[in-house]
Amino acid sequence: MDLVEAKAGFERATKHCDNLITVHRGHGGPGAGRRAEEVSLNRAVIVLTVASWQSAVQDMTEAALDLSAPGGGSPLSAQSYNVVAGRVRAEIGAFSTPNAQNTRKLMIAAGFDPRLLWTWQQRGGRGVGMITKTPHDADVRIDEWLKVRHAIAHGHASMPQVTALGAVRQVTGAPPVDPPIRLADAEQCLTFFRRLTSLTLAGLAHHLGVPIP
Repeated sequence: MDLVEAKAGFERATKHCDNLITVHRGHGGPGAGRRAEEVSLNRAVIVLTVASWQSAVQDMTEAALDLSAPGGGSPLSAQSYNVVAGRVRAEIGAFSTPNAQNTRKLMIAAGFDPRLLWTWQQRGGRGVGMITKTPHDADVRIDEWLKVRHAIAHGHASMPQVTALGAVRQVTGAPPVDPPIRLADAEQCLTFFRRLTSLTLAGLAHHLGVPIP
């Protein structure tokens, strides 16, 4: 596994999310209102996006191991490397909840901490201008999307009241008991994890001394 393969795998997986969004946009008819079928597409995009992120973290960690294998003259023996790598590969196989804490724990085991790289600027909305997102913001948003994914996958009667969802973020009073998942939410989830994966890939490439894929 290398970083080019990891990037390609993530792009293939998230292409299905793009396809679902395209289907959603083409499904609407002349009538107004929210349709149950389209809500299901929004939920599917979120589930697939989080699954794609999980696979990307596993692939990037695997690549970190493969690209760190000791060469001739290395002070680390092949036997010592195999002991460490074998333990980390077992953790990769058991990785099933890609929240911020678990993601960092897995990648740190392979010698790389991605958290400081999770910083970027984005538009803050009407009249706000550009804002800077910090690693703490990334931690919170990862975990919020994981809660939404969990609620969808387990058929919960209501969605969590997290600010990742526009229906919660955009109200001034009490948030709705069962916030809807809109197309904008699905698109923002996909954009968020694409950005996070890109930042992590670039940082890992720099850490390993290989070209950024």
